[in-house]
Amino acid sequence: MVKSLLRSGLLPTFEILLFLLVFWASLVFMPDMLNSDGDLGRHITVGNYILDTRSIPARDVFSDTRYDAPLVLHEWLSEVVFALAYRAAGLNGVAWLTALLLATIYFVLAVGLRALGVSAPLAFLAALAAYLTGMIHQLPRPHLFSLLLFTFLLILLERYRRNSRLSVLVFVLPIMILWANLNGAFVLAFFVLGIYSIGALLERKARRAAIFLALLGVSFAASFVNPYGVQLPFYVFGFMGNRFLVDNTVEYLSPNFHNISAWMFAAWILFSIVLLGRGTTRVSWTHLLVLGAWTAFGLYSARNIANYAQVAALVTAPVAELWLVNILPPARARLENFTRIAPLGAGWLWAIGVVALLISLQANGTRLDARGSGNVFTEPTFPVNAVNFLERNLPQGKVFNEYTWGGYLEFRLFPSVRVFIDGNNDFFGEALVREYLDIINARDGWQENLARYDVRWVIVPPERAIAKELARSAEWQEIYRDKSAVIWVKR
Repeated sequence: MVKSLLRSGLLPTFEILLFLLVFWASLVFMPDMLNSDGDLGRHITVGNYILDTRSIPARDVFSDTRYDAPLVLHEWLSEVVFALAYRAAGLNGVAWLTALLLATIYFVLAVGLRALGVSAPLAFLAALAAYLTGMIHQLPRPHLFSLLLFTFLLILLERYRRNSRLSVLVFVLPIMILWANLNGAFVLAFFVLGIYSIGALLERKARRAAIFLALLGVSFAASFVNPYGVQLPFYVFGFMGNRFLVDNTVEYLSPNFHNISAWMFAAWILFSIVLLGRGTTRVSWTHLLVLGAWTAFGLYSARNIANYAQVAALVTAPVAELWLVNILPPARARLENFTRIAPLGAGWLWAIGVVALLISLQANGTRLDARGSGNVFTEPTFPVNAVNFLERNLPQGKVFNEYTWGGYLEFRLFPSVRVFIDGNNDFFGEALVREYLDIINARDGWQENLARYDVRWVIVPPERAIAKELARSAEWQEIYRDKSAVIWVKR
């Protein structure tokens, strides 16, 4: 038995190879991921606050503009996990957590495809294509937990559709409770279950439709198990319904197909149209609906493309394999041989060993990333040198800051500084975001807005309109400038 266990542990499977490939690639590109978004610093700060106070705040303590306002932290558990990773090993710890999450997401997808009858090589290729497609929105943020649970949910629903065993659905309840505390995107589960219910009705599976509808109700009730109770799902839907806030959040905008990052998404849409349009394989209403819905969601918002890729892999991979073995019969035997050689669950020793080696190398100073910079926040994305200056020469009073720098300022300066605004625009609301845009763009009334919020110092990029206006004003004095940031204090 020991010999068999060791043999299975040493024989790398396609799924393990995919896990290691994604983990390694994530470390290679991690500095770009760390410096592509301003929210990570805020998530670490919030997580540290929860750990330090041993409480989940219900009122704001991080900003001056909305201090003591009611606060709903719909990602509190993810933020605690990121803070623990940071406490363990700094930004390296965050990098390892992110790489492990990404590797696990696509490992689970590949294993799920295998469980649905897809051969090992094609499951590997489909999951790899999903990873490459999802790279457009792969950042060290709580939404990675959401993507993992989204994938689990889809696989469970597909397994039930295959074998009608209710036992596989018992995992949906714990998934929903966990998801509601990890990330606000748990509401995607409601859309998925609604689509599966409609699909079952169109397929004349009344019992299945009733089960999915019941599961939708149970999932909605399960989402109340969080520190904010019933308020949470309605809070998330409220933000999604605010067109101004959604349209002024970059990740919610439509993908730019002139950018190479969206080409895999476009290619998969084209592949799906060609594959399903051939009519050689009957596709269920459920699969048509769920793929169509997430294609629309991906076209509407780049944030949804990673979820689209998981759906597309689960829908198109089985169809693609049937099409392949029909036009090329010898391929069936070859695919079956590959699948037999590398059974599910084999190769775990490789996963443990390689991950431990890469983490050990990076912990001891080896730089594995393509930049050679290591896992650090860098300029010009963040005002690193300006904040170094502020740590020694912190002005008194309230600050007005660049929106994308809010999380970084919290990461470096909280609790000495409470920000004007950060990336949590669902909390700050439309009115304040509009005022921020008026000030940063030096529109009519910007001086009055600064005075109304009693702003005593400003930190923004030099090219911002407000920086040029402050340079002309006798009321403000410049105390720091570099290529990334300029700091002004009121005289």
